[in-house]
Amino acid sequence: MTHLILVLVAVFCIRLFKFAYNSIWIPFRIQNHFKKQGVTGPGYRPIFGNMPEIRRLFEEAISKPSPLQDGDHDVLPRVAPFYHKCSNMYGKPFFYWSGSQPRLAISDPDLIKEVTMNTGGGSFDKTGFDPKGRILFGQGLIALFGQQWALHKRILNHPFRMERVQVKPNRIQPEQ
Repeated sequence: MTHLILVLVAVFCIRLFKFAYNSIWIPFRIQNHFKKQGVTGPGYRPIFGNMPEIRRLFEEAISKPSPLQDGDHDVLPRVAPFYHKCSNMYGKPFFYWSGSQPRLAISDPDLIKEVTMNTGGGSFDKTGFDPKGRILFGQGLIALFGQQWALHKRILNHPFRMERVQVKPNRIQPEQ
């Protein structure tokens, strides 16, 4: 009986150590790694990351009146309040936490092009959509991964080459 209790205590201690290692130690190492490279962001919070703050900021933004009613066309604080706050606070790019997983938010067009054109190595990965996002975006190029993405991109590449895209001149006649 005592051997069984010792085994259970040992298994519990191992699980506790693995949990602490994966949800505390590794995220803090990742945070320090990004900080050394000059990329900062909101601090890590164990288990939930920055998700409660993202949810709170989004609910606050939804509760305010729409900026379009006031004639203001800056919709970023309403559509993506967490991104707006963090990009103003930490600069671009910045990183945040989805649970214990780091997410890098980028907005530089050259860096976005590099990330989207990178097909090998698995260095970059897109975040998946929740069910509502999947309804909105469907199974288009933005939602595909891996071989499906490469196939669809190859199919779409041909019709959108610069030689094929023709810009028609403006047909609006000047008033006389």
